[in-house]
Amino acid sequence: MQADILSIGDELTSGQTLNRNASWLSEQLQQIGVRVRQHVTVGDQLDEIVHALRWMHRGADLILITGGLGPTDDDLTRQALATAMGEEVVTDTDALAEIEAFFRRLNRPMPSVNRVQALRPASARCISNSAGTAPGIMAKWGHCRVFAIPGVPREMKMMFETSVAPELKMDGSPTVLRIATINTFGAGESWVGDKIRDLMKRGAEPSVGTTVHDGIVSIRIYARGTEAQAQAAISTLTQELTARLGDLIFSTGEASIESVLVNSLRNFRQTVATAESCTGGLLAELITAIPGASNCFHGGWVTYSNSVKIEELYLSPELLQTHGAVSAPVAEAMAKAARDKAGTDWGISTTGVAGPDGGTDEKPVGTVFIGLTGSDGMEVRRFQFPGQRAQIRLRAAQMAMTMLRLKLLGRPFEQVIPA
Repeated sequence: MQADILSIGDELTSGQTLNRNASWLSEQLQQIGVRVRQHVTVGDQLDEIVHALRWMHRGADLILITGGLGPTDDDLTRQALATAMGEEVVTDTDALAEIEAFFRRLNRPMPSVNRVQALRPASARCISNSAGTAPGIMAKWGHCRVFAIPGVPREMKMMFETSVAPELKMDGSPTVLRIATINTFGAGESWVGDKIRDLMKRGAEPSVGTTVHDGIVSIRIYARGTEAQAQAAISTLTQELTARLGDLIFSTGEASIESVLVNSLRNFRQTVATAESCTGGLLAELITAIPGASNCFHGGWVTYSNSVKIEELYLSPELLQTHGAVSAPVAEAMAKAARDKAGTDWGISTTGVAGPDGGTDEKPVGTVFIGLTGSDGMEVRRFQFPGQRAQIRLRAAQMAMTMLRLKLLGRPFEQVIPA
């Protein structure tokens, strides 16, 4: 079954309201094995809504409409659907009675304008709305099923779950779509894509694709079939991806780098402290945002200026003068000071040029040194991160956590993170 989603409202086309309904509906439909073909958004114009419906009707088995079911003059879904279907609008007496009862429960008289919400195409039927006054509409239009549901998110979700999804499940097959996400950090999308190119062939089943967000390359597996078939396909592909990408993979599902690190530190009963310059406390913020971080994170220092590095971390002025704040020796001294002062198992430091100013030919914007020290010695690495200031700072914090994650696993950094 192929579905189109039509979202209606000037507030959507103007950008005043973000269209979250369509993404939520897509996710729900995929869970019951319905493939979403397209999202279409139109304003509160009768002819545009009618045109969109007729166009979608040509190729879709299912049309889901959100919005335009209110009582005001710009709520045109009922009339537009009837026009597209070539039918008259009629008053649904049961729906009208429910709207009247809604206002009685509120001890308020029903405004006459709300009567319009009981209208529907002649061959359609109304769907009860237990959360508001706007009934939905359910119609059979030739080969196509049509559901019109409210645009108010709470009402939309409730109506879909209680009325639309059960109807679709009764009509559908046991086929489901299951999606699995595998998250990597430390290599670019092109590098990851090259490693799994044969798995991403168009038309392959299950299908595999990649997305990038905040430096994290996520691989998504889309598997169709019965529940058992889909889960088996996901398991097989996950094993293959793990064999190819190894410890670049830090999690599946929604788990972040910081949550994985905190859980690892707790499992190994290890503690860490931070000393930050260019990241300005972001590394500590990410770690402490995770519940349970107090068991493994003891504290951190934000030493942005040289004077504070000297006063708080006891770095020697000669060290800073000889090598500069953005250097491997300074990153080493900062990490050691954090570990020694906090009495932790690990110390991590960041120092670099986040930009947009401050870069040189030798150390351009994006240059970051990260230091990591523990009982087995010191490791300092230089990175050149792309992007603007915020991106550079985030990449540096993520890489610092990745270095510690790999160290806890006993994995050599250079064997995991491609050069």
